[in-house]
Amino acid sequence: MNRSVSLPSRKSSITWVTPDYFVDCDSNPDIWTGILEHFNVHWIILLPHTNARFSEKDFIELNQLPGLTIEVIYWTHRARSPKMLFFYEKVYNRIQAIGSELVYFNYVPTSPYVLPLYWRLNKSRTVVTAHDGSVKPSFSMPWLAKIVFALSFKTVHYVNMFSDSQAALFRSTFTRSKIYITPLGLKDFGKSTAEKRNDEIVFLFFGSIHSNKNIELLIDAGCKLYERGVRGFKISINGSCSDWESYAARIKYPEVFECNIRFHQNSEIPDLCASSHYMLFPYKEMSQSGALKVAFQYNLPVITSDLPGFTDEVKDHVNGFIFESENLEDLERVLLERIEKHAAEYEGLQQQIVLYNQANYAPEVLAGKYVDMFDNVLLELEKN
Repeated sequence: MNRSVSLPSRKSSITWVTPDYFVDCDSNPDIWTGILEHFNVHWIILLPHTNARFSEKDFIELNQLPGLTIEVIYWTHRARSPKMLFFYEKVYNRIQAIGSELVYFNYVPTSPYVLPLYWRLNKSRTVVTAHDGSVKPSFSMPWLAKIVFALSFKTVHYVNMFSDSQAALFRSTFTRSKIYITPLGLKDFGKSTAEKRNDEIVFLFFGSIHSNKNIELLIDAGCKLYERGVRGFKISINGSCSDWESYAARIKYPEVFECNIRFHQNSEIPDLCASSHYMLFPYKEMSQSGALKVAFQYNLPVITSDLPGFTDEVKDHVNGFIFESENLEDLERVLLERIEKHAAEYEGLQQQIVLYNQANYAPEVLAGKYVDMFDNVLLELEKN
């Protein structure tokens, strides 16, 4: 998928590395346009050979942006296979062969097989990412991830992170790294022709369902409101789940709930958002939420627990509403308030979200943060 271009000498060059599970963080064409005004970028995308989230055809339009070249490297082995050492060696050799002035490595180290690559990157010319400030219990093999985190991040000079709270957590352990903070951009899955439901107020949950998302709290809150005689609302639960039966058993009043338990295609997301009124996040553990940026993109006010990963970006009564984590009565309070005040306040809420998005997530704002970060690293290189 490479294409040859002549790179203007006035621009510095960056090799940018992204695995498939972070591609959606790095694929906004408007942010790329802002970065490419200042830098030429060779983007290496790492995809599994089977069951990849993306394919090369997804990057055809991006690959036409002046100053951007895209290369896809596939891995064919299971993540836990020692043969992944050879894959990471291949990636390291490509980075070296390209020879850019800077490397942006958006690959969080959780496997020991990535360590030889990580240790050999030129730390003075490399910005790495940390999406979490520490290893969470929900990580696969957290004991191993904690060891790899320590062995990797204690060696780096520059780290880009995506929220204030996670940056503070990271800084408490890795005190020598210089940390930059760039919020994740909005996630646009296309336009919808669907209209808001006018028969009920719809509270939407979307995404994979597992224990840290605390869906049982949401189900209990919906049932409690119904028992109190509250009507005119639906709780719409959409996503894949390996043990849905345990959640379904908590649903006392099926008439309150609309449950579509399966994997949803990205193309389904716009209609889900367009027909709903609020998006719900009853989580009891998280660092950042991609679904939050989907809600903002489609002007959905959010209802979230008060975890720092949410309160970094959710401003109470501005772009969302916050309740005390794992507090059933407080979640009931917020839901009831939204039902009672919906007609009077909803249009104004949507307008506030538009303004908040423009100030914080506009492509030119986010591109400017990346450009400033890379300029600062280059300036330090010149000083040294």
